Amino acid sequence: MKKRAHLFYAQLGLTLLTCLFLVVPVVQSILAGVTKNYFRGVKSGLTLKWIFKVWELYRDTIFTSIFIGVACLAITLIIGVPAAYFMVKKKSRFTRLMEEFLVIPLAIPGLAIALAILISYGQFTSFRKSWIIILIGHVVFTLPFMIRSVIAIMSAINLKDLEEGAASLGGEFWNRFFHIIIPNSMPGILAGSLMVFTLSIGEFNLTWMLHTPFTKTLPVGLADSYASMRLEIGSAYTIVFFFMIIPLLLAMQWIAKPKKSTAINADELKDMPMKPQQTKPAANPSVNAPKANRKKDSTSIHLRNCGKTFPDGSRALEPIDLDIDPGQTVVILGPSGCGKTTTLRIIAGLENPDEGGKVLFGDDDVTDIPIEKRNVGMVFQSYALFPNMNVAENIAYGLKIRGDSKEKREGRVNEMLSMMQLEEFKNRKIDQLSGGQRQRVALARAIAVRPRVLLLDEPLTALDAKLRDSLRIEIDMLLKSVGITAVYVTHDQGEAMALGDKIVVMDHGRIAMSGSPRDVYFNPENHFVADFIGTLNTIESEVKDRMLTLPSGKIPLNGIKHLESKTEGPVKLFFRPEHTKIVDPGLGHLKGNVVSSFFMGDKTSLVVDVQSAELIKIEAQGIQKFTNGDRIELKLDLNHLFTF
Repeated sequence: MKKRAHLFYAQLGLTLLTCLFLVVPVVQSILAGVTKNYFRGVKSGLTLKWIFKVWELYRDTIFTSIFIGVACLAITLIIGVPAAYFMVKKKSRFTRLMEEFLVIPLAIPGLAIALAILISYGQFTSFRKSWIIILIGHVVFTLPFMIRSVIAIMSAINLKDLEEGAASLGGEFWNRFFHIIIPNSMPGILAGSLMVFTLSIGEFNLTWMLHTPFTKTLPVGLADSYASMRLEIGSAYTIVFFFMIIPLLLAMQWIAKPKKSTAINADELKDMPMKPQQTKPAANPSVNAPKANRKKDSTSIHLRNCGKTFPDGSRALEPIDLDIDPGQTVVILGPSGCGKTTTLRIIAGLENPDEGGKVLFGDDDVTDIPIEKRNVGMVFQSYALFPNMNVAENIAYGLKIRGDSKEKREGRVNEMLSMMQLEEFKNRKIDQLSGGQRQRVALARAIAVRPRVLLLDEPLTALDAKLRDSLRIEIDMLLKSVGITAVYVTHDQGEAMALGDKIVVMDHGRIAMSGSPRDVYFNPENHFVADFIGTLNTIESEVKDRMLTLPSGKIPLNGIKHLESKTEGPVKLFFRPEHTKIVDPGLGHLKGNVVSSFFMGDKTSLVVDVQSAELIKIEAQGIQKFTNGDRIELKLDLNHLFTF
């Protein structure tokens, strides 16, 4: 502890000495500018005459320098911000080359840049004598600092998701750029502005070569004053420089400083799952209408021959056909890379299908219509909420885009806040919300605009298991209450079973099977679906003389569904863990030894060796206790054996 205290005081002492080393010359310079005679010191008396003399001699120089600094800042903003946006948005070999090209002015001395400008444009006399030539030099020198600062912040704010989130609510390019991209990039823009203005005001080498007697700037004037006049005037010039520039820099830093968020107790950030008895349909006709009428007003979705090949030649989606009924919740399920998110993005309008593919909402062909004009609501995996807006403003964004009046927007926002039980979070910033609260805001924002279709791209992936289960119930109740056509993408089988009226299982860019959750689980059409949905056990068997031969005995084929028409020969049988039970010796179809047991609380999962090619998994009651090597007998539910 003492060692740490000594280290702290040593660091503090070093810091104070460094500050003293830097501050003393500044103080001496300022004192020189307000003393009657610097060499005699303060005892010669204090005066402001040198400052007034500097103002009289160099007033035009000061204003010229500030004007050039402001003009340089304006030009770098106009050029640099769009250029940074383009480089972040269109990442390619060309944009990487441009980024590398940007550092060239930083590597070349200012004198060399000025010489190049003079060689290129020096023959234009009027141009050579104007302040514009200095401005061009400053822009060339400072532009990389602006672009680099903006690129850094734009790369950090997940630009793509924010833009797609705004587009899904109807925001067109310029609206997205000025209301979403610019505000959320403001820390980088302000940091770049501070750097550009500071560099422009203080730049000497480049300006010294480009200036004329009528186009001096502050640093050049300061050098001249020290070289040709009394030391007191040069020091007074420094004081004027400080008084003119420091307030501007402080103001820019104050603007760039992040605003403090209201302190929030840890308890306030805990997710408050909606209670089923408190969940009520929102007060609007589309929600309060009977279920049959809501479905009648909903939109069907039809994909025809929709495939997707990316520019690099990779095939993300084979041509598929898919029909979704009005008011139906369809869950697209599959492993990573199977094409489920690509399918959702084609429905949304974020991706275009390959030539020949069509997307229809009802009878309307929307294939060539961008997402901002499709009237879809979308909940992204990252939620894509706008950090520059509070909860209410996020929900109102799409309504504002559509031109709703302020009163109408406020009514709809309050309606959504009530539906999602977010009233107390209305004025909170997004970074003050927990994961579950953000998910509700994203749902409210997507539903607020009364979309034709609601699309959800793995919205629960980033949450912990307990919260996922809670919010899964909330989403299910919400979708049932609003009766909207919904497409939900997930790789979680539990979510698919709980939420889907229909499940579409995808594999390697193809639809492996579609059907109700029960059909997909109990009657899978192929091995992939059976193996992907739930746990699947496999045992090797053989049919001979109308008998099914198992490792522990024989069973008549009569009455065994899926196998009655089976001819003689080897066969692979499949069944689920829950379709077996442990029985007393002599009553089972299979005998085996326990290899592993896992106590799960309400149940115990067992891995059993039944002398087949593969180990099988079964479930027993949690109160039963097993040890490795225990001999058990298993009875199969013959009605749930299946094969392919």
